[in-house]
Amino acid sequence: MTTTYYPGASRAYDFSGSYKGDLMDPDKVLLHTTEGTTLVDYSKGAVAPNITAKPNFDKKRLDWYQHYLFNRSARALVNKAGGVETNTDDVVQVELVGTCDPTHRKTWGKLQAGVHYIYWPDAPDWALDDLADFLAWQNVKNGVPLTAPKEWLPYPSSYGNSSARMTFAEWRDFSGVLGHMHPPENLHGDPGNIAITKILAKAKTKAAALKGGSTGGSTGGGATTKPTPKPAPPFPGVNKFGPGKNNASITLLGQQLVRKGYGKHYTSGPGPKWSEADRLNVRDFQRAHQDLAGDADGIPGPKTWKLLFA
Repeated sequence: MTTTYYPGASRAYDFSGSYKGDLMDPDKVLLHTTEGTTLVDYSKGAVAPNITAKPNFDKKRLDWYQHYLFNRSARALVNKAGGVETNTDDVVQVELVGTCDPTHRKTWGKLQAGVHYIYWPDAPDWALDDLADFLAWQNVKNGVPLTAPKEWLPYPSSYGNSSARMTFAEWRDFSGVLGHMHPPENLHGDPGNIAITKILAKAKTKAAALKGGSTGGSTGGGATTKPTPKPAPPFPGVNKFGPGKNNASITLLGQQLVRKGYGKHYTSGPGPKWSEADRLNVRDFQRAHQDLAGDADGIPGPKTWKLLFA
């Protein structure tokens, strides 16, 4: 079952009430660049992706804004009636605020690349890290392979019917990470020659960490054995969590949140003293699980604890 909500993503630009989209089971993530420097409303959702990543230069991170759930089709591709159905072919669409146009490699009017906007082929490591976090999460939670087409042409040679553009059959058969330059029926060339090899290498490392690393040693015949799962620790009680609390259960909670991919709000790692980062990370976990989303208060109860340690 598709995990539909990215932990920590804002719903300030949620368009699902206006455009419901088709149900899908993601096997692709497609990267766009907005070719702008600010967050836009995509004509009130009419041409929106599933999610947008906006650079936060003060905090050196990407701020995420989710527009549609990951089991619903977005609207940012050309999707001709009776054609290959690009928007609805199980693809999670991501817009990266910034540009792939080398005309703006250094400056854009009075704005400076790396200071006011990102030229994505030269994106800073912190932006690539956050994008890799997202792809690793999609791999672990939704099974999107961390593979990509070989050709990621620089803009503007990526525009139009270039050698990177897929046929209908290639598009339908592909699973993994690709760009707007790849799907048929489309002409756009974004995100250009983004550092996809570096991004996927980072994502694979992060995905392995999310999965818990190695599955065990050799049994002699080349097979591997999975370790016996540890039983979930008993729920310590609601009174262990919240403002002013300081105990080992908070550390254990934080460590498990990080293992599950919900440690985004920590800046120096989990610890025994309850913090706002603990509350936000628990809230994100609760929001991402449908049976907890109605009570996403950021304080773990027995059900949250059980799911977190499942």
